This record gives sequence, C-alpha cells and structure tokens, in this order.
Amino acid sequence: MSRVWLVLVLLLGLAGCKDDPRRVENENLGFAATFPGPPKLHRHTDSGPFGDVEWFDMAMSPAGRLDETFSVAVGNLPPGEKGGTTPREVLTTFQNYIGYRFGAIRRSELPIEKGPGFRYKAKSPNGGVVEGVVVVRRGRLHHAQAIVRKEGDPRTAAFLDDFEVRTR
Repeated sequence: MSRVWLVLVLLLGLAGCKDDPRRVENENLGFAATFPGPPKLHRHTDSGPFGDVEWFDMAMSPAGRLDETFSVAVGNLPPGEKGGTTPREVLTTFQNYIGYRFGAIRRSELPIEKGPGFRYKAKSPNGGVVEGVVVVRRGRLHHAQAIVRKEGDPRTAAFLDDFEVRTR
C-alpha cells in the first residue's frame, strides 16, 4: 500500500513540473515576455550602484525548483549622476554590478532596434548558469534574467529571445 502512495506522489509531482508558458505584456512596466509558467509580481526597493531603486519584478520558479528562476525586473533610475548619466554609462555600471554578483560575465551588445543594452552569461554561485538581457530606456532599467541548472536550457533561450522592451 505504501508503494502505491509513493507512486501517486511521484506522478503528481511530475505532473506539476510541466511548463505552462504565459505571455505577459505589461504596458505600465513597458515590456513583453513569455515566461515558462505563471509569474508573480513583486515590488521592492534596493540600494545598489544607482542609489535606492524601486523595482517591479515579475518572476516565476518552476514547481519544486528553488534553484531556477525566470524574472523581469524594471526599475526607475533615480535622479542624479550616481551610476552614470548616459545609457552607455548606466549599462557599464550595471554590468559591473552583475560582475560583482556573479564574477566574470560574457557580454554581447544588443541590435540597435532592441537596445541600448546587452546580453550576458555567467556562472551562478551554485554551479548553474545565469543569462540575461539588460536594456535602458527612458530612465528605466529593464533586466530579464534566467537562472537554470544547465547551459543550453531551451526555456532560457525562449524566454530571453522573446523578451522585448516597449515604448509607449
């Protein structure tokens, strides 16, 4: 009898791990992306290289996976010169911040029609892979990031390739 319960629990667990892609188009935050599952919205303020930034995050983690996350964070850059005044300076500051968090990163520039911004890849502290896209537009920093266990995860490519920053 206990084996039957174990099999049922395992089957239910596996059924809950299937991807359920969700297209999110948020006009207020100015982005669109397809998450591998339903994201949740979080709001928080963090002190970083630009000073205090109020962030709005849409994030999801697959069921039962605390080591995988797909998120889009949008933050309004505070007034002033801290962290830079031009998009290039802001992007360099944020790249340095990502490097501080994850170590060496591989960076590639985005096409002009998607930027100004860059795409990056790094190793996470737990041995996984961190990939992201950063765009600065109209005084806002848009940061899409996927943290997964293995390089080449098709969900990462689908999520980041679909991410777009929209202007109103």
